[in-house]
Amino acid sequence: MSLRLQHTLGCALVGFGGLIYLAFRPTTILLFHIADGMGLMPLIAQWRSLMATWQPSEFWVYSLPGGLWASAYILLVYGLLERQSTLLRLTVASSIPLVGVISELLQGAHCLPGVFDWADLLCYAAPLGLLYMYEIIKNKRICHGWIASTVSN
Repeated sequence: MSLRLQHTLGCALVGFGGLIYLAFRPTTILLFHIADGMGLMPLIAQWRSLMATWQPSEFWVYSLPGGLWASAYILLVYGLLERQSTLLRLTVASSIPLVGVISELLQGAHCLPGVFDWADLLCYAAPLGLLYMYEIIKNKRICHGWIASTVSN
């Protein structure tokens, strides 16, 4: 995937997650206080009224935005570090989604305040799984190409 496509997709995922958040999350959260301080609440109120007829499931409202943002982080960081080693790219790109996975597991074990949610865990873990599968497939292709060129010589 090209760097430009990675950045475009990453920004789109951040934007889509943000629009879901602004449309359906309670206005008591910090984000809305910040938006109010910036004078954006009239625009956000219009957006919320347009979306009021749609009643998405809790997954869409509470879990999906985090998964979209985790995916965007992976795409953006992985692309920005394209000239670095694979280990560094994987480590940095995995960091934030991995924190999400670990925090969900710690909530489930009652070691961290919050409510454990399987959907949240899935939304943080799925982008990580896709990243690792991509690397495995890419590295097998490289190894097979190297082996084939070595054997033919």
